[in-house]
Amino acid sequence: MIVRGEKLEELDNPFSIVKALEERSSSDHVAVSYFGRKISYRQLNYMVNSVSSSLDLEKGDVVLLSMQNIPQFIIAEFAIWKRGGIVLPVNPSYTERELDYLIQDSGAKLMIASCESISTDKIPVVRTNPETFGPIPSEYSKAWKLKDCNEELDFKSGGKQANGHETDVRSDDIALLVYTSGTTGKPKGVPITHSNIFASSTIYKHWFKFSERDKNLAIAPFFHITGQIFGITSSILSGSEITTFFRFNPDLTLRVVEEEKTTVTMAVATAYTSMVNAYKGEEDLSSMRLWSSGGMAMPRSLEMKWKEKLGSWIYMAWGLTETTSPATLWPYPYEGDLPLDSEYNVVSSGIPVYNTEVMVSNDGELLVRGPQVVSGYWRMEKFKDGWLPTGDIGKIENGWVYIIDRKKDVINASGFKVMPREVEEVLYMHPAVEEVAVVSVVDEYRGETVGAFIKLREQFSESDELKKDIIDFCRQRLAPYKVPKVVNFVKEIPKTPSGKIMRRAFRNENK
Repeated sequence: MIVRGEKLEELDNPFSIVKALEERSSSDHVAVSYFGRKISYRQLNYMVNSVSSSLDLEKGDVVLLSMQNIPQFIIAEFAIWKRGGIVLPVNPSYTERELDYLIQDSGAKLMIASCESISTDKIPVVRTNPETFGPIPSEYSKAWKLKDCNEELDFKSGGKQANGHETDVRSDDIALLVYTSGTTGKPKGVPITHSNIFASSTIYKHWFKFSERDKNLAIAPFFHITGQIFGITSSILSGSEITTFFRFNPDLTLRVVEEEKTTVTMAVATAYTSMVNAYKGEEDLSSMRLWSSGGMAMPRSLEMKWKEKLGSWIYMAWGLTETTSPATLWPYPYEGDLPLDSEYNVVSSGIPVYNTEVMVSNDGELLVRGPQVVSGYWRMEKFKDGWLPTGDIGKIENGWVYIIDRKKDVINASGFKVMPREVEEVLYMHPAVEEVAVVSVVDEYRGETVGAFIKLREQFSESDELKKDIIDFCRQRLAPYKVPKVVNFVKEIPKTPSGKIMRRAFRNENK
């Protein structure tokens, strides 16, 4: 089965997102807000020109950006693009070993890193300070273990030195090289073109009706594809304001929404869990017209709790690094019931976005094709006929796409296929469960069986009685072969830097 999104003519004429910033170079509208510091589009463009002119780059050179959500990420990124360079965003908590692999595989020539990022002796490193554009409140700077260093980026020469340093950037040039998490084997580079970025940013702009009046609450890390596209480039394309504050913190986030009157955001489900737990009911969050989420499954129980407390659904999205973020989105605005799959009880990830096709293969894997989908992996073969095999098992009902699980995570218990997400959805309904990861564990009789690793809510204590109660709860709602045979309580559920739950952290347990 194939479903297709509506046609959007604007996607037929892609251009570099750098052009969108240049077109706003005379505007005094706020482009970036950071701990009270306001940077206009005029100022942003000036600083981009300044940094661009100071970089010793050739077209096609790869530059690592290692920093959290600070203004310098945006400035440096556009400066690199203006010179025809390729941005390789990395998590500043990466180790030297991880950096060395990326440098070797990508052939990177330079690294621009914030103070807290680890250094490397493989390539030159330029340092930038997270507090250059404003002090971070001490309560957060201590928790985030900020370090001090000299600011080495030049923001002040502006257009005076930029003349003659600009490069002819084409829409089919590579703009981003983003490495996948590497759950099996080494990470693979995903080469994303300016055309891909234009397509995904334009999709978000039109789908969610972005405008200059919007203030984008930039929760998702800029080094992740969601933060890149929803947070940065969609905002720049739309002339919106990017409201950012180094790193996600639930209390800080709710305060920023209330004080800055932000209007739209996209974040992973775990961030919403933190926010709904931190929400006291007194905060004025009425400025938000769109709460959206992607990157991982959204528990039905969380959707219901968010709707009950804040009066709005969390609009789900589905995409991958390889789709430059959006492949499916909920229609906007949406005022219907929560779209649930009748078989697995999972929340739908929406319908195909503009100019995009989604297909279910014979083995249930979802394939995607569209202008935002990359052509292949870094230095590897192209995808056949443009169809990206996503690795997600899914189904399509009435045009809506449902992501059931990751293909590699499916549990084979005595020949019966168990989707971990279905079991997780049931476990999230239990009042004691805050977070959970369901994985395959070795079973001498069945080969594999279902294991559940559970973080309890604060008011509950670990006990054998509670384990039995949770198992009994599942028995009433699941077929016998789907019921967890192993239940372990854990203090924390490990997550990726972008906030996704890491099932793989538990796969070696009980083996």
